[in-house]
Amino acid sequence: MLFYCYSEFGDATIESRLGDADYSYYFVLKAYLPLLEQLGETRVIDSLDETFVAACKRETEGGNECILLAFAPPHKIPFGMPCPVVPVFAWEYSSIPNREFINDPKDSWTYSLEQFGQALTHSSYAKRVVLEDMPADFPIEAVPAPLWDTCAELRAAAQSRAAVKQTSITLGTTVIDNRDFTITSESIAPATQVARPLGGTKAEACNDIDIEFGKNNPDVWMVGFYAPEGWGAWSKTSSPWIMLPSVVSGHVRLSVELNGHGNNIRRDIEMHIGDQCVVIQPQAEMAKYEFELDVGQPSNFITFRGLDISAKRTIVDPRTIGIGLAKISIENLAHIEETATAPLAVNVVEHNLELSGVVYTTILNPRDGRKNWEDILTAFCLAFREQEDVTLILKMTYKDMSGYLEDIFALFCQLHPFKCRIVVVHGYIASQEYRSLISATSYIVNASRSEGQCLPLMEYMSCGVPAIAPDNTAMADYINPDNAFVVDSSPEPHYWPHDPQQVFTTLWYRPSWESLFNAYKDSYEVAVNDPDRYQKMSRCAWESQYEFCSVDKLKPRLESLLKRIKQGAPL
Repeated sequence: MLFYCYSEFGDATIESRLGDADYSYYFVLKAYLPLLEQLGETRVIDSLDETFVAACKRETEGGNECILLAFAPPHKIPFGMPCPVVPVFAWEYSSIPNREFINDPKDSWTYSLEQFGQALTHSSYAKRVVLEDMPADFPIEAVPAPLWDTCAELRAAAQSRAAVKQTSITLGTTVIDNRDFTITSESIAPATQVARPLGGTKAEACNDIDIEFGKNNPDVWMVGFYAPEGWGAWSKTSSPWIMLPSVVSGHVRLSVELNGHGNNIRRDIEMHIGDQCVVIQPQAEMAKYEFELDVGQPSNFITFRGLDISAKRTIVDPRTIGIGLAKISIENLAHIEETATAPLAVNVVEHNLELSGVVYTTILNPRDGRKNWEDILTAFCLAFREQEDVTLILKMTYKDMSGYLEDIFALFCQLHPFKCRIVVVHGYIASQEYRSLISATSYIVNASRSEGQCLPLMEYMSCGVPAIAPDNTAMADYINPDNAFVVDSSPEPHYWPHDPQQVFTTLWYRPSWESLFNAYKDSYEVAVNDPDRYQKMSRCAWESQYEFCSVDKLKPRLESLLKRIKQGAPL
């Protein structure tokens, strides 16, 4: 049997599309492949175009039995394929879409599933919900991503893994650590001008930087500025700063176009980068200022200091404006000074993260409204406000850091003061880095309103990491008091994700903030004072995942569905 495995995301695109709608189907497909390879040949495709249709027809005409496993929501899978189609989808709401929204009958999953004739989903919850709107004999099985078997090495180490950590991990991606910043209730700014590892592990030269602040710059983060306008952006705090897309060092030419407002006109304004500081006296009109600098301490922060924001505000314009920033350019003069044959310096910075105490990790897309990351952060901060030996790592699976960085920094200021540590890890990390993160984690944290299966939770628990999580939706299959500190949750109205009218037609769950807060406190006590219970929870974590997502348990279910498809008869 030949399995065509389709996802619109592929190896070449997943990093740049991290956090896009349905991106997690790529990871589910990858996890399915070892199981499918036990049952036949697999071919991974990222398009259902004419090329695929022609290739599939050739296979079937040659006597090869083909099945298309489409890892996508049913309404996004085209009809008329030349072989049986099995939608493989996650679902986490109390009902499936059963009506069209505008003029497309495919909006109704009941219609789409009737056309395909069979399906795979990932939890007993989703299977039950589907069958509430489909005929009782509709061919569907709950087959989560088979992750348990891939975690054998880390699981073997779980028996000797301590809950209280003293370790370090190296990450070649963006890392934001609250201890690198000076935080007050009103502002946040870099504590030191240190280099930050932006852009991952790609080997790039110390390239020139050219930023126009009137445009959308997803790789540039501005803190202490108002939203960009067509010409640029106004500052709003006395010490605004910018995080550049790459690290700056050595002999450079710095150009900046700005103007002053109110008391800042012709005022001495300091502009810092690395160990260098220049003073600008901005004029009322936009002007260009240029400097040659030898940046000895690598950095990708530019910080402005000394702004006066006390100018009188009005009802018409209540903003606290200091300067207007239109453009910054940085030219690496070493490019000119080096000979034509000399190699360019490589702009790669790895971040070594020293971790000690009890380490909590959560992995989520911050733009996914189900994930409830604000509660994860605020409950952590308030539970451990006076404790320095606890760390929360937020691994953000989203391509654009500007989409959530301002929210993170705002919460830092609102929660100030606190002694616990919060580390934000942005973007795609390599496989070995991910494994190191698992080993460095005491507890995996989830506070979702609903889950289709939750790959990170499954993977960490398969490695023997106990959880803090609700037991709603798919998580009810494997979260229990033996392997997790269970967060209470209760149903509340919601809408189907692709409903443009957002009519309340279904339910998800609201986690209890108080229960999450208490789970943090209780889990810390176990980690520090009850190692035997921690080890028992660790064992129960991977045992529950064996029952939920091991090949041993899943293979018979998949074989049963395939047999039913082949026979064309109900079970």
